Amino acid sequence: NRHTGGIGTSLELYPDVTKVKEKEFKATFEIKGKALYGQIPFAIRMMKEILTASKLDDEKRLKEILSMTKTRLQDRFLSAGHSAAALRAMSYKSPISKFKDTTNGIEYYQNIREMEEHFDEKKEEIISGLKALSELLFRKGNVMISYTASREGLAVLEEEIGSLKEALYPEIIYCEGEKDGVAVEVAMQHNDSYNEKSRCILHCEKKNEGFKTSSKVQFAAKAGNFIDAGEEYNGALQILKVIMSYEYLWINIRVKGGAYGCMSNFNRIGEGYFVSYRDPNLGRTLEIYDGVPEYLENFTVSERDMTKYIIGTISNIDQPMTPATKGDRSMNLYMNHVSAEMIKKEREQILTANQEDIRALAGVARAVLANDQICVIGNEAKIEEEKELFMTVENLF
Repeated sequence: NRHTGGIGTSLELYPDVTKVKEKEFKATFEIKGKALYGQIPFAIRMMKEILTASKLDDEKRLKEILSMTKTRLQDRFLSAGHSAAALRAMSYKSPISKFKDTTNGIEYYQNIREMEEHFDEKKEEIISGLKALSELLFRKGNVMISYTASREGLAVLEEEIGSLKEALYPEIIYCEGEKDGVAVEVAMQHNDSYNEKSRCILHCEKKNEGFKTSSKVQFAAKAGNFIDAGEEYNGALQILKVIMSYEYLWINIRVKGGAYGCMSNFNRIGEGYFVSYRDPNLGRTLEIYDGVPEYLENFTVSERDMTKYIIGTISNIDQPMTPATKGDRSMNLYMNHVSAEMIKKEREQILTANQEDIRALAGVARAVLANDQICVIGNEAKIEEEKELFMTVENLF
């Protein structure tokens, strides 16, 4: 931290918005850092060390990391369980949401808990897995770099890229075989293009789960895909999020229902959800979600209010960005295959939207809700009281 603005790692997922029917996406392991130009060599050196020289067989530290991760996830589910509930509900049908749940949601927590509680039996398997993953991911032909700087800073990076590449693991060819009686397929990336055999198929399953905790409130989510039902993404859906947050959901779930908050979201790949935050209700909230299409069919406001909704939507889109934020946004648009034309079209749809356009979104809301994908994290007694709503009920912790 004396030499850089920070270095961190993350797992990122990028859906291909040009192939929404195929539900294709890419997962990347990313290491990010910020530094002044004079400290770029140091930052690159630190990144190389983190990626290739980390002591993955330090059992004491590994157990500490697992315990710390488990505790942080438990705290997150209790304080901000709406995100986990919405993600889990979407994972019943969405491969990218299932992957995200496996790596940062409820299934991730369940796997971390299992590894932490049975660490002595599993430690060798965990360590060998981490080492194998490192060699599989951090290879010379597997690197993409997103760099945000002036042209002056570009020259500094170009000098350091060679040393970064040389520090990474060598290429491995595609192979098939058997290990410990299990058929194994390993496919590596060559010449910056994936071998077809590296594709992974994720199988989704509708579960409609209720996760019981010691909390006195609920995080109730209902989700679905509207493109699968024949509806299309429209920029007006961004306005709908604002309307839901200030009108229908806010009045019925927050004002009348007593919840702390409520959210909704609709994205380019067709995923949509409604979720409540610290909600004393459960079944009543799910019924309110089901009333969204009827509310939209009868949507009527003044022109002044409609203009306010549009301004509120644009204010979320046109936020000032730091250079780092601009770089992240550029990387996301590139990886998601979002073109300038798509952005322009979405913006025009927002700026020219009228009440009729909002009423037309009733079909989108109906398509999302028709999937009937439900996940609730909350009070044990409340979930038991309304357990007929779920296919599965279990303790989260």
